[in-house]
Amino acid sequence: MLEKPLIDEEQIILCLQESYALGVVSLEFLPIGNDPNSWVYKITSDNGKYFLKIKKGEIYEPSIFIPSYLEGIGIGQVVAPLRTQLDELSVKLNDFTLILYPFIEGRVGMKVGLTDEQWRELGSVLKKIHSVQPPADLLQRVNKENFLLKWNPVIKRLQDVITGGNTVDVFQIELSSFWKEKLGEIEHIVKRAKELGQELQSKRLDFVLCHTDVHTANIILSPKGEMFIIDWDNPIFAPKERDLMFIVGQEKNEKLFFQGYGKVEIDPVALAYYRYEWVVQEFADYGERMFFMRGVGEETKKDALKSFVELFQPDDVVEAAYRFDPKKKEFVAKLGEAE
Repeated sequence: MLEKPLIDEEQIILCLQESYALGVVSLEFLPIGNDPNSWVYKITSDNGKYFLKIKKGEIYEPSIFIPSYLEGIGIGQVVAPLRTQLDELSVKLNDFTLILYPFIEGRVGMKVGLTDEQWRELGSVLKKIHSVQPPADLLQRVNKENFLLKWNPVIKRLQDVITGGNTVDVFQIELSSFWKEKLGEIEHIVKRAKELGQELQSKRLDFVLCHTDVHTANIILSPKGEMFIIDWDNPIFAPKERDLMFIVGQEKNEKLFFQGYGKVEIDPVALAYYRYEWVVQEFADYGERMFFMRGVGEETKKDALKSFVELFQPDDVVEAAYRFDPKKKEFVAKLGEAE
């Protein structure tokens, strides 16, 4: 979120003191991240710096248990939560959940780029993660891929609101206009995601532990060149293509990555499904921020509108989905007819 959460910062400081024995010197809100239900702070204490994530409501427990487990078995590139004095990985504060991490001094991989060796390292690390078999107690808590388009109800709700003209501010009006302009594409993308998902339901695919958001915006590179993978918000068991979709198609970087990951056969249907599913998720996510979420300020709405429009720009996610569709020619022809 780009605006601060509706929570007293003195309560945050007191909670950190009681739960983590931190003597907080300063609390700095960081208007970063793409999760509409989370906020982040840089914490300076009398014994160092920390990164605090605040989530609204209950959390998906594997988002804290899985990185903690992976770090514990020696995958040092994984950034895991710190434990409270009661040995918990998070703490409740009113309607919020607080999760404390070490503060990683470094720069975001998407901004500075990865070296050849870092691409190989990313491949090696992701292969280790995909090869992990967590203990049964953790395994039972992790969601399993079912290839059902969970965002479809949100898309339908957005369509109803937009066609009904129920707009209350300039951002909603602009998004509604753009949505109507792109309606043919939006409907085709949702339909294609459903078709590919149905096809995958009848296929036998190996499932692995996936990060689900392992692009370079979630990689921190330290001044020494160390790599850290952050934002384990939604780990699931799914085909490896769930993670590899962020790599396949990058030409040089893809080659370097697979030098570390090893030889692998990519299922084109699974890869295409996740490309389309990602686009549908973005449609729904930005649409929710604009129309349905409470407590969303103008800055967040402005950013959501900008991000939604950018999805259709050259080399962005819509174009990537089309490019990797196994029935590309047929799909493009249908799209042309719809327009």
